[in-house]
Amino acid sequence: MSLAAVAQKDFEDAARSKMLWSLTSLLVLLIGVFYVAAWYFADDPGATQLVQGLALPMQVIVPLAALIAGYMSIVGERRSGSIKVLLGLPPTRSDVVFGKLLGRSGVVATAVLTAFVVATVLSGLLIGGVPLVELGGLLLASILLGLAFVGIAVGVSAAVSSRGRAMAAVVGTYLLFLGFWDVLIGGLYRLVTGAFPPSPIVPQNPVEPWALLLQRLNPMEAYGIVASALIDTRVFPLTLQFPIGINPTANPNVATADLVAGEAPFYLNDWFAGVVLLAWFVVPVVLGYVRFRGVDLG
Repeated sequence: MSLAAVAQKDFEDAARSKMLWSLTSLLVLLIGVFYVAAWYFADDPGATQLVQGLALPMQVIVPLAALIAGYMSIVGERRSGSIKVLLGLPPTRSDVVFGKLLGRSGVVATAVLTAFVVATVLSGLLIGGVPLVELGGLLLASILLGLAFVGIAVGVSAAVSSRGRAMAAVVGTYLLFLGFWDVLIGGLYRLVTGAFPPSPIVPQNPVEPWALLLQRLNPMEAYGIVASALIDTRVFPLTLQFPIGINPTANPNVATADLVAGEAPFYLNDWFAGVVLLAWFVVPVVLGYVRFRGVDLG
């Protein structure tokens, strides 16, 4: 049994369980409510404009779905003792970790893809138009967001030894990205420069580029940048904003490059946000594997 076999078995196990169907049903339900509400309450909402609104339920559900799908992927096998049986077969520990990553990624990607198929059908039936380019762009961005959080969850699952620790780690990570990331950057900015970041609403003073880089390392922020670039409409990240943090989206008329002095560094280009999402997919799993590789499963 190789890495591919582990991934296939993991995906099939998830498909036979309630996990895949529950995640898919929740996404489909939200998409359905969104389009029905737009059709019923809005006067000629416009199919293209509605794609921007889809980014909100995607940011609410996809990260949570990915964390739920991944956080028990390996630690659950350890708790039940089945990890010893699995490793008694040809798969190595790397096959197990990265096979689980691929299997759970398939689960989340399938749920997101199904939701967008429903969105496409409802857009044509209720709104009278199907903006395939914009829907395809948001679909790609949403899958990248899901993969980023799957990587985090599987990495955590490989690194810890108990369900409680895995749950605490993924919940804490989600809350950090959602509500406290900008506060930490603002505090670090004050510590390094002696002042809080200048307001982007009236950008009289430049922002230090490294602070904008740190902000973009938040996968929620990276998603907003990638989605905005792919659908050519501003998508606001689902993060809490604070006066002491950096909020380049506070003034939609100010480009990020205009917040820094001189030429903007390469990491402020839109494509780098996609690299950030892929890094969250890979790096936590590699770190979790390094930890898992040296653990005595006794």
